[in-house]
Amino acid sequence: MKRMSLSSIYRHPGEGWGLSGLTACEGFGGIPAFAGTTAKYWVAAIMIAACASAQARKPDVPPPVCAGTIKTPLFISPMGEPFRPKPGGPDPVATWFAGADTNHDGQLTLGEMTADADRFFATLDHDHDGQLLPDEVDAYEENVAPEVRLYQPRPADGGRKPDKDRPNDRRSRPSARGTADYGGAIGAGRYAFLNIPNPVASADDDINRAVDSREFRAAAAERFRALDTGQKKALTLNDLPKTPAQIAANAACLAAKKAKAKR
Repeated sequence: MKRMSLSSIYRHPGEGWGLSGLTACEGFGGIPAFAGTTAKYWVAAIMIAACASAQARKPDVPPPVCAGTIKTPLFISPMGEPFRPKPGGPDPVATWFAGADTNHDGQLTLGEMTADADRFFATLDHDHDGQLLPDEVDAYEENVAPEVRLYQPRPADGGRKPDKDRPNDRRSRPSARGTADYGGAIGAGRYAFLNIPNPVASADDDINRAVDSREFRAAAAERFRALDTGQKKALTLNDLPKTPAQIAANAACLAAKKAKAKR
C-alpha cells in the first residue's frame, strides 16, 4: 500500500486541492477551492485516512489445511477447562464439544453451555460453598491449567533447574518479570476460541476476588453469545473458530512440508 501524508496534498490550478498519487481512491475527487486552508487540510486528512483504510481492508482468506501430520495442541474450553491431547486419541475440541452437547444432536445451545459451566465450576469449588475463593482460583492456576499464567518462570541462577524434590522451590514459580511475547493471545487465549487470559478469574464480575456460581453462569452466557456470531442460538463444531495454537500447528506443518519439498 502506498504511504500518504499531508505532504502529498497538491493544488489543481483553478480547481481546488487534491492528493498526489492517490490512484487507488480516485472516487474522492478534489477539495473545493473555496474551502479555507484549515478546512482543506482537515478534509485532506480525512480523505487520506479513508483511502488508507479502504486499501488496508482485504478479505480474510484462511490458510490451507496442511495435508501432513499436524501436532494436536492443548485446548482450553470457553470456561477454562483444559483438554489435553492423547496419542491416538480424539481431537480435544471435539472431546469438549461432545461432552457439552448432552443430547448429542451436533449442536451446542446456551442451556448446554451453562450446564457445562456448572459441571466444571463444581470441580473447582472444593468446599462446595457456591463460590471460588482466591485459594481455589490459585489451585486452578497451579494444578488444573497452569497454561493460563501470563508469564513462564525464568531461571534466576544461570539456568540451574529447580529441585524436583522441593515443590516450594522459588525457581519453580512463575516470575512476574517474565518477558515472553505471545504475539497477541496470552494465557488461556493461546489455546482457546476467545482471547481471555484466565477464563475462571475473569468471571469475577463485581471484582470482589470471589467467583460465585451466578457469575460463572453469566460469563458462560456472555461467551456463548461471543461465539454465536451468526445469532443462530446454537453452535456446531464448524461454527467454532480455530484457536491460535491450532493455527500455529497448521502453519508449522505447512512450513515443514514446504522445507521438505525444497530438498
